[in-house]
Amino acid sequence: MTFWPWLKRQSDRDDPIGDLSRDALADKHRKGSTLASWRKHLEQRGACGGALKALEEAWQEYATSVEW
Repeated sequence: MTFWPWLKRQSDRDDPIGDLSRDALADKHRKGSTLASWRKHLEQRGACGGALKALEEAWQEYATSVEW
């Protein structure tokens, strides 16, 4: 599973990762398949530091939860 399907499944969470998921679902311009591309997209969209931190945390959680 790639990051995007994993992140979509987090939308019911009541934490910053859930917030990130809901924001990403609403973002019609989201793109990317790497952490760097997601970070760049958020930065270009003017994301706050909390959103960038949530992305880092989400990516770590994702990376430890999927089987390679």
